[in-house]
Amino acid sequence: MPFLIISGCSPSEQEQAQQDQRRQQLQSQLIESTPGFDEQLSVVLDRYFDLKNALVESDPESAKIKANSLISETETIDPEGLSQESVALWLSYKEIIENGSDELITEDDVDDQRYHFEFISEAMIEMIKTFRPVGYTIYHQSCPMVRDGSADWLSREEQISNPYHGDRMMRCGEIIERI
Repeated sequence: MPFLIISGCSPSEQEQAQQDQRRQQLQSQLIESTPGFDEQLSVVLDRYFDLKNALVESDPESAKIKANSLISETETIDPEGLSQESVALWLSYKEIIENGSDELITEDDVDDQRYHFEFISEAMIEMIKTFRPVGYTIYHQSCPMVRDGSADWLSREEQISNPYHGDRMMRCGEIIERI
């Protein structure tokens, strides 16, 4: 008798509990920022979305260009007017974003680039939740089927466009929260 295995694309209860715990921790970290800093972070967020979209399209050359633009924007951020704690948080996010982007740029294979995108995304998610620099909804999305675990990303759109699988599993994922 043949067996039929049906595989879903949603997180397990344990993964969901971990995501809920992460969300609560990050939301408690909201820090005051300045309008100028928020505007600069908004541009960094735009460059991140450009990189995400290049990975959705499975375009490794475009992803390299977009990652380079992301680095360029993070380097121009001026945290003047922020508290010492806020500056320290920004610098920690900046380091992860730049290092992940530097690593992504060295890769020619889109799946290897996607590996580095995970670290960039985690830092971006934390940064956006901490500073909340934009007045529009950002969707924190997740795919439970990335390298034997789950991986998250941010999106402007509610509809899932998975940067970790591209056209292989474009709609695999779910919205974790609206930020």
